[in-house]
Parts: sequence; structure tokens; C-alpha cells
Amino acid sequence: MKTKQRTLAVLLVLVLVLGGLLWFASRSNAAEEAASSAATEGSILLSSFAAGDVTSIRYAYGGETLTLNYDSGSWTLADDPDYHLDASACNTMVTALASLNAKRQLTAQPGEDYGLADPAVTVTVTAAGETNTFAFGTENPVTGDLYVQKAGDDAVYTVSGNKATCFELTKADIFGTFNPAELTVSALESVSITTGSGTLALNAVSEPAEAESDSSESAADSTTYQTVWRLADEPSADLDDSKVQSILSALAGYVTAQITDADPSAYGFDAPLATVRAASADGTVTIHYAENADGCWMMVEGDSSVYAVDLDTVQALLITATALKAE
Repeated sequence: MKTKQRTLAVLLVLVLVLGGLLWFASRSNAAEEAASSAATEGSILLSSFAAGDVTSIRYAYGGETLTLNYDSGSWTLADDPDYHLDASACNTMVTALASLNAKRQLTAQPGEDYGLADPAVTVTVTAAGETNTFAFGTENPVTGDLYVQKAGDDAVYTVSGNKATCFELTKADIFGTFNPAELTVSALESVSITTGSGTLALNAVSEPAEAESDSSESAADSTTYQTVWRLADEPSADLDDSKVQSILSALAGYVTAQITDADPSAYGFDAPLATVRAASADGTVTIHYAENADGCWMMVEGDSSVYAVDLDTVQALLITATALKAE
């Protein structure tokens, strides 16, 4: 009995020792990873602030200078406040600047400009009432790091080569795709499409779903309903579901570009290809689709912007009732 107890005691000690070793190893690995991360990013502080304290970012890249203002959780373009920005891209810029550390500090050498005389990217950030400007120059061919200089500081620093990537975006690049009509497929109740061929009207109807053969009492007492789209003037006609879904997806799809305060006639809206009236519980929205030499476009009634859509979107809407019927 005593021998068994001694054996259990020895095993318990071994378990405790192994557990301690594992804990120490994990702590050591975590410390090594933290040190490696710090070495990768650098330890010379150039910029530090809480992300929520930022109020504006102005950057110059590719011949454009864009100013992004942040207020009450949303981003706007200073000279075009109706432009729909990609909030994720803007937040990535904040992340890059909120903790900007340099790896090395250099003394500028005579005859060397490090690409800072004509920087690829210049960024000015205002956060917590403090404004700082950074010029990102050329890449060090050996390390891949970027040369950067902070306004008011004669020193030249090196930072990770990816720190300026998030600013290498034009106005078109920072557009945030969305659905200007705020339509979703599941919410649509009726759709009317007017084209040169006439008007196609569709209604969403709740109908009993076809159930599998089941003689049980519970199956007989219950009925499952499904939403089916029908022609308004020929509700008994069976429709090609894939073509119907193409129409609905086209209406609920995202646009890919925005031109604010555009001249509609320059984009073909003086003779639109299709006019859609889509109804949901929230009301009815009217959308016009047109084309010009540059592509296909849409406008939402009440919105002065012109939005880019792909050709497939327009083609899905230019269908006749005959082509929509199931074969």
C-alpha cells in the first residue's frame, strides 16, 4: 500500500514539474514572439495616438491630394462629402499611423535625398489636437524598408516597407461599394421594369410549398409556404427561377464607382435602357439604368450621383415576359 502511495506521489510531482516546464516554455515563446514583432516594426516612436482620437488624414499620392475627415464614427471626403468611402481602407490608414515606429534613425548624408525630395506618399494626420506630417521616400534595396521623414525633424528614419501601402490609393480606389437603392432580395415585394420592349411586372406571392408524400397526421395538419415570383398579368405562368433570381440580384447588387453631381445626359440617362420601380415594406424606389461609351450606369431617383454597374446587371433587367417563362 505504501509503495503504491509513493508511486502516485512521484507521478504527481512529475506532472507538476512538466506543467511548470510547459508554462515556462510558452511564456518564453510569447516573449520571443513579442520581441520579434517589435524588431519587425521598430522601436523608435514616430506617431502614437488612440484610433478614436483621429479627426483627419490628408495624403498626397499619384498626383491627387485627398483629405479624409472622421466624425461620429464615419468618414467623409472633405471636398466631396457625398462620395461613399471605404471605411475599412480609412481605418487601415489610422492603424498604420496610430502606432508608427521606426527601425533606424539616420543622419542625412550629403547628396542623398532618400526619395524625400519628391516623396511617393506624404501623409498629414490630426489626432487628439496634434498634427504630424510624414513623407515616405524610396525603398532601401537591401532591407526593403522605406525611408521616412517627419516634418520638423531633420533626421531620416526607416520603417517597414508596408507602412505606406495603405496610402497608395486614388479617389477611385477608396470608393466603398454598396447598394445606393438599399435593396435586399428578401425584402422585395414587387418589381416593375420598363424598357423599349414594354413593361415587365412581377409580384412576390406566398404559396404552399410542394410537400413530399406523407400520410402522417402531422403532415396533413401543417402547410409550409414559400415565396414565388409571378407575372402580374399572368400569375399562373411558371417562370424560370434562375432568370428571376438574376433580376433580383441585379437590383440588390453593389455598384463599383460613383460620380457625384454628374450630368445625367452625359451618361445616357436622357434615353435610359430601363426604369425599375422596386417595392418593399419600406416603400418604393425608382432606379434608372443607362449606358454610354464608358460603360453601364444607374441612378436612384432623389440621388444626383451616377453609379457604375456591370453589363451583366443591365442585361439581366432587359428581359421580356416571354423569355422569363420556364420552358
